[in-house]
Amino acid sequence: MFCSGGVLVRILLVQPDLAAGFGFLLAASPEPLHLEMLAATVPEHDVRILDMRIDRDLEAALESFGPDLVAVTTLTPEVYTAQSILRRVKSFAPEIFTLVGGHHATLLPQDFFLPQVDAVAVGEGEIMFPDLVRALAQGRRPAGVPNLVWQDRDGTFLRNRRCESRVNLGDLPLPRRDLTDAYRSEYFFLFDQPGTSVATSRGCPFRCNFCSVHEFYRGATNQMPPQRVVAEVAAVATDHITFVDDNFLVNHGRENVIADRIKAEGIRKRFSMECRTDSIVRHPELVEEWVQVGLYAVLLGREGGTDTIRQGVKKSCKIATNNQAIRILQDNGVIIWGAFIVDPDWTEDDFRQLRDYVSEKQITHTQFTVLTPLPGTRLYRDRYEELLTHDYSCFDTLHAVLPTRLPREEFYQNFAALYRQTDIRPYYDLVQSGKMTIQDCKRGKTMLDAMADWEQYLDKDPVPGAGQRATVSARHLEDR
Repeated sequence: MFCSGGVLVRILLVQPDLAAGFGFLLAASPEPLHLEMLAATVPEHDVRILDMRIDRDLEAALESFGPDLVAVTTLTPEVYTAQSILRRVKSFAPEIFTLVGGHHATLLPQDFFLPQVDAVAVGEGEIMFPDLVRALAQGRRPAGVPNLVWQDRDGTFLRNRRCESRVNLGDLPLPRRDLTDAYRSEYFFLFDQPGTSVATSRGCPFRCNFCSVHEFYRGATNQMPPQRVVAEVAAVATDHITFVDDNFLVNHGRENVIADRIKAEGIRKRFSMECRTDSIVRHPELVEEWVQVGLYAVLLGREGGTDTIRQGVKKSCKIATNNQAIRILQDNGVIIWGAFIVDPDWTEDDFRQLRDYVSEKQITHTQFTVLTPLPGTRLYRDRYEELLTHDYSCFDTLHAVLPTRLPREEFYQNFAALYRQTDIRPYYDLVQSGKMTIQDCKRGKTMLDAMADWEQYLDKDPVPGAGQRATVSARHLEDR
């Protein structure tokens, strides 16, 4: 298991397949940035990345590379896939050290206290990983490695100390994007392919009860200094960059400096980002400045079309604020990707209100997810007794793991109907303006068609037999 006497450690970092997300994978397939950043912390070792969304031949990678360490990252819907990957690794070569990390592993590490798992990373990997690799290279057990839970010889999992310090984002080396060059043409966000992800901050100062971000970072926030952000932007080879921060523009002073430096250095890129609506409303001039340096699309997280669900998930942005942010972005010619949360308790009238709202606000690109109590969140703790299943594959935000007010079939029929696009004029305008291509439109239609198929949701519904009880006709929804 340990590389006794060795110096060079061969490391295989694995991004699991995300097949459970069906239609969403047609809207965005970002690079495994977290793995690229982890790889950069051990430059003296031999590291490779296997993206199993694209290349699923794990055994071939193990055979050709012969790794000493295999690490896999995981979100909640990927738990069983990650467990299977590590089981296959141990079956191939029991001496390979296996590691799992990511949001789910941090918040519920006990889900990986399994024979095929040698260690579970807790929290930010950059703190733990170099120490772990050093221990393996020296043939030592990882007893002193911070932020690690590891399996002793007797099968007991031991918890090492949790490091209280945070990663200094300004000191991080540039991500090892060269390790995903073979996959680069497959990565995209919305309509830019290939695309590159850049993370300039971590954590979130807000406390939405459905979100695991502030839980993962234990309430802390951390921001990369402007000069380091611009250095990474300048080093990116692709024309399109997506800032994958949970709340870009939240620190208007820093983001203003970043935009100024991008402009001063003559960097020409297309940028997309995720923002809170209240940040946009507080500083509309910042949107204008970013448009000048290449901002073209913004993902706005929205909680339905009324204030009711917003209050239920403890989010502070009111509908009036959301509407004002939409106007600001549209006035600046920015494409809006509206991400809406659907409450399982909704009636047919609630669905109708949301459809009308999206149409009224002319939000061209939409994403709808079902309110899901992700393990480790306050919502999960508050509504644990109501859960219909503990099957993590159902926690993909596309299936109702809480009881629905409508019959299950009718709920999914209404949910799928949200994706039925009838007005193509906004797309025509975007093509005419050069912001989209015909190929982009075709990909968008493919995604919408996939998401609008209500029967696919029943295939994995947590209520036994729901797929066989289609008692409500979908015909009356076809014209909506």
